[in-house]
Amino acid sequence: MNSNEAKFILQARRPDGTDDAEPRFAEALEQARRDPALGEWLAREQGFDAAVAAKLRAVQPPAELRAAILAGARASRPAEWWKRPQVLAMAASVVIVCGLALAWPAMRPAATVDQLAMGVMGEVDGDAHHAAMPMPRGELRALLTDPAAKLVAGLPFDFEQLKADGCRSLTIGGREVLEVCFERGGSGFHVYVARRRDFRGDAEPMFRERGALASVAWADAKHAYVLVSDDGAAALRNVF
Repeated sequence: MNSNEAKFILQARRPDGTDDAEPRFAEALEQARRDPALGEWLAREQGFDAAVAAKLRAVQPPAELRAAILAGARASRPAEWWKRPQVLAMAASVVIVCGLALAWPAMRPAATVDQLAMGVMGEVDGDAHHAAMPMPRGELRALLTDPAAKLVAGLPFDFEQLKADGCRSLTIGGREVLEVCFERGGSGFHVYVARRRDFRGDAEPMFRERGALASVAWADAKHAYVLVSDDGAAALRNVF
């Protein structure tokens, strides 16, 4: 089990540890102990889940709610049962719980550039990854296909413009990521672009390898990037 697979499994783990004895969860937790980045992610998730659970536990329906509902059902004027203070209190509780549920994605802390890289590697290595390579246009295509251009020097990406141009969109870590593909020197490459505010952490290049698959992740002030190639680290060095 790799860290990306373990992260997927741990997202379904119940915070009280009920699942920990099951083999798949136990294996994922062991991977989190071996991988410091995954362990850090798990600690943040546990802290966040505990904070939200505490907020939800604080929302208590009135003790007399059951009696109020039954009394309302027996009332001679059933159309007005909902005006009772106890029922209004219950409605307020429901609104609070629904509000927390809707706000949950926005309350989650930003993922890291390292987690973006892990998610991208899993996506490219997965069966669902697309076979076609939609090519960029104009100035961007000229840069990406220029044999002399090194991507570490900077990329003229604008997230909203890429999105408007129809770049493939996917979700990694609950955040939107766009994919741009190109060919250079007989090798195929995939560049994944995300908003910097969605992926915090170190901006320095981080390299990963998984068999023939290799990636490098980095960031600038506006975006986080992951460059991936099926032709290994040597192909990346020719571009990055």
